[in-house]
Amino acid sequence: MSKVISKFLNLKLRTKFLLSFTVMILLTVLMISIVNYYVSVSVIKQNTSVFSQYLIEQIGINLEKRTKDIEEHVFQQFRNSTLNTTLGISEDASESDLYMKNKVISEFMKDVVFSKDEYLSVMVIDTAGNPFGFERSATQNYNKQLMNLDVEMIKDKRGRTSWVPGTSNVIFMEKAVYDVTSSRYAGIIIVGVDINLIGSIYTNVNELTKGNIVILNEVLEPLMYDRLVSEPTRYFIENKMYDQKPGLNEGFQFEGQTYISTIISTPYDKWMIVQVIAVNELTRGTEVIKFWTLSTILISLSLAFFLAVVISRNITGNVRLLLQSMTHFSVDFTHKVIVPRSRDEVGLLAEKFNSMAKKISELIHTVYEEKLLKQKAEYRTLQFEYKALQAQIDPHFLYNTLESIHSLAKMRGDEQVSEMIYLLGKLLRESISKKGDIIYLQEEVDYIRSYLSIHQIIYGNRIEVNYYFDTSLMAYRVPKFILQPLVENSIKHGIEEKVGKGIVSIGSWIKEDVLYLEVSDNGVGMDEETKEHLLNPPEHSKLKQKDKHTNVGIISVHKRIQILFGEEYGLSITSEMDQGTTIRIRLPILTEESSK
Repeated sequence: MSKVISKFLNLKLRTKFLLSFTVMILLTVLMISIVNYYVSVSVIKQNTSVFSQYLIEQIGINLEKRTKDIEEHVFQQFRNSTLNTTLGISEDASESDLYMKNKVISEFMKDVVFSKDEYLSVMVIDTAGNPFGFERSATQNYNKQLMNLDVEMIKDKRGRTSWVPGTSNVIFMEKAVYDVTSSRYAGIIIVGVDINLIGSIYTNVNELTKGNIVILNEVLEPLMYDRLVSEPTRYFIENKMYDQKPGLNEGFQFEGQTYISTIISTPYDKWMIVQVIAVNELTRGTEVIKFWTLSTILISLSLAFFLAVVISRNITGNVRLLLQSMTHFSVDFTHKVIVPRSRDEVGLLAEKFNSMAKKISELIHTVYEEKLLKQKAEYRTLQFEYKALQAQIDPHFLYNTLESIHSLAKMRGDEQVSEMIYLLGKLLRESISKKGDIIYLQEEVDYIRSYLSIHQIIYGNRIEVNYYFDTSLMAYRVPKFILQPLVENSIKHGIEEKVGKGIVSIGSWIKEDVLYLEVSDNGVGMDEETKEHLLNPPEHSKLKQKDKHTNVGIISVHKRIQILFGEEYGLSITSEMDQGTTIRIRLPILTEESSK
């Protein structure tokens, strides 16, 4: 705080006056506007809450009327039928009596279901507890939900109707019925009612108030609970916060927001209606007040700053020019010469910046040209290395091949020896005769097949080679001689040092406009230091003499691809000790036309 006061005291007198008047105007406008806003919000919130309570009371009245109409209609259907005399027929009665019983029950259920469109199913339970059911749609199987029905609980209510929840589209009315003349228990009637008959009462109210209404029966079971979409309402119901029966405007917190719950019980506690609404929904009508409050503040501040802007414009003109030029220069290092509007201190600073930016631009241009020359020199060096590798391949490999040919010539016939001589000649011709640095993928694959065929003859069953090349990719163009160093590494450093059978897998695929080539083996693997050494190598002269040939090949493949196509392409290595190694080449998609 002391630093702020010190800075204010060191300002010019004109700036102090401008800041002081601005703060005074801002505080006055803010105080008046905030007081008016919160008073208005309080009044709107109170009026909206009272209106919400009135709507819920009307919902309770409509709910009572609709459910009472259904109860009276079903009971009237019962009185008009002979069901009260037939439900008591026992199971050991005559066949004619049982037939008459089933007929009367069936006709009653059909009459009830088809008497109103809202009735979806009917179940009748006789005095012996035997259920009889009928449904409007046989595929829905609503009555299956009544398998665990508590018959004794319904009988204990002595004819009082109960409403219980069903699935997402049905609720059930349960009622024990008695003989009209003798008041003897006759059975139980359960009617499945379309839930929309109840839901339509408050659907429009939910949309109007942007809240959620839940109806609970006399045992506080929520009806149509699956239709809830509001997490705060679900939280309120699942935690049974309605047991406390809070009054109007009783609030609770959920995820940092305040919600208001309104609970109303109908006469005899038959229904409890709960509404949960967010406070910000109650005050959504105050957006207009908030808009005009903010508009008033902005207009007042604009007038207060108008004079300051006019006076300071000429003073800060050179600063804006300098800032724009520095921003543009920081993006692409191109400089547009600043022409100062005055010869004050800022104007002199702009002239100095012009001179400095010119020198920096010249220096960047020089460094860029040197970098290009360095990349060209590195590329030429790699090309020479590749020419040498192509010319000599690996003396150790050629020596082993000739020794194998000599041994096989003594021990076996001429067929296998002939095959090795043919493959070796083909390999040498392909490595020496091809022209250009970019070749077809098919040519690179043919070369590596010949190379591995010789190894398979040499190693016999100890090495297995799997190919999974996509034949549709063979017409794409790739840098020459990029697979052989990777395969040679897999054999010499992976499989030769492994006990048992070695497997080398080579394949290609395209993903997200990138061509991938992959060489994997199940050899001894490599540690992190070796992987880092191959992708970020030291100078070639510092490499171990034992691995120098193979390492130079892999390193050269990685560096040559990055020089040709950029640093986003090249090699990636995945390896685990005693598990194997996978080297993946990432290349751009090149066709014959694009590679010219």
